[in-house]
Amino acid sequence: MSAVAERHIMQVMDWTKYSLEEWLYQFGAWQYSSSGTCGKSINPIAVAMDQAVVKRKKFKLGVRKQRQVIADYLASDDGEPKARATKYTCQITDDEARAVQRLILDMMGRSEVLDEWLDAVIDRYFYGNSWSDMVTESRTGMDAKYDVKCGLAALHVRYPFILYTKGNVDSANN
Repeated sequence: MSAVAERHIMQVMDWTKYSLEEWLYQFGAWQYSSSGTCGKSINPIAVAMDQAVVKRKKFKLGVRKQRQVIADYLASDDGEPKARATKYTCQITDDEARAVQRLILDMMGRSEVLDEWLDAVIDRYFYGNSWSDMVTESRTGMDAKYDVKCGLAALHVRYPFILYTKGNVDSANN
């Protein structure tokens, strides 16, 4: 086995290729680059990521609300995140996408607050949601922006080798 094969995908990536936000947008584009006839992703990694996000969001609710969410989910296909029109075209490989996915997955489950921030990052960058789409009963539009900013900052602190541009959160996809 070669020395390169023994190294982890996160170590062999050229993280200078894109900024942190661009990597996240690229993962979103990659996630939906393989779609079936009904527009749903047939990419097995993307499907697994979607299922993990949906399950995690359901279990944060109380038992009563959780049952209602499950009933609603079974009655429709609204439970699965939908791809949005995006200005990004997938320009990353499957291995690069797996590495970007690891950025998020490795940080999840550490705290409820961090998970909320990462959920906002996923909603914004992976699923291409607008700020208004991210508003929920418990999150205002301003909360969504702060959650995304905090999520990006947390990712930057954990992965300082990925370029991160300080300033406003990308508002190109209002």
